[in-house]
Amino acid sequence: MAMLSPGSVLLVTGATGGIGLEIAAQAAAEGATVAVHGSREETVAAAIEKLKARTPDARLIAVPGDFCDPDALDAVVARVVAEAGRLDAVVHCAIAGAADTTGVFRKTNPRNFGLLAQNVLGIFEHLCFAALPHLAVQGGTIVTFASDSGRFAAPRQSTLGGVFGGIMAFVRNLSMEVSRDKVRVHCISPSYVADTPVFDRHAAALGRGTSASDRAGLGLPTPKDIAPMVLFLCGPGAARITGQIISINGGLNA
Repeated sequence: MAMLSPGSVLLVTGATGGIGLEIAAQAAAEGATVAVHGSREETVAAAIEKLKARTPDARLIAVPGDFCDPDALDAVVARVVAEAGRLDAVVHCAIAGAADTTGVFRKTNPRNFGLLAQNVLGIFEHLCFAALPHLAVQGGTIVTFASDSGRFAAPRQSTLGGVFGGIMAFVRNLSMEVSRDKVRVHCISPSYVADTPVFDRHAAALGRGTSASDRAGLGLPTPKDIAPMVLFLCGPGAARITGQIISINGGLNA
């Protein structure tokens, strides 16, 4: 049973791999028009090839652009609307960090705190600002990603947890503001997500992947577990739901 409304148009940022690619794939399989965003033209082209392999008749729009550049984000949103004629949902999976801002707080680089906040929270706020006029035409959905570090306190998470907590607060407040326009806003808050480049590069390399897997009573989620929730939130089945922070973590936290 399809979760998206017929004719839906979704913009998925960070759709060239991991969670974003899987969301784009499942949305395309339901018949949605999917705007595939990534930082570089070649990675977007490669992602579109993968999506076409899964759904040969997929309706896809290539929208490469630097997601840390507000002007580029404006251009991405404008291109989607120009080519598809509408915008029904924005799924923001492209989240950048900043060097030396993770780990023990006293060992991080305070000069990069502002850059971290801009790359994570500021860029998402700008994307919402650019997309809202188009979503408000017929109603729509914004779904972003944060991290359980913004919900559950833990050592070595002070900077990231603070910024992700800010995203969650922004999502809840914005959802109240734009509900009159029939626009819904949500945040998916995972912890470790298996079968993703980030997990493979960082969690496994630091030796935390096995520990997290052991602690997750339901097993660590993969992109295939997360994408259906995103599609549900973007569809008519969630028409009366907004402002939700949803942890998908296999039981690591509750």
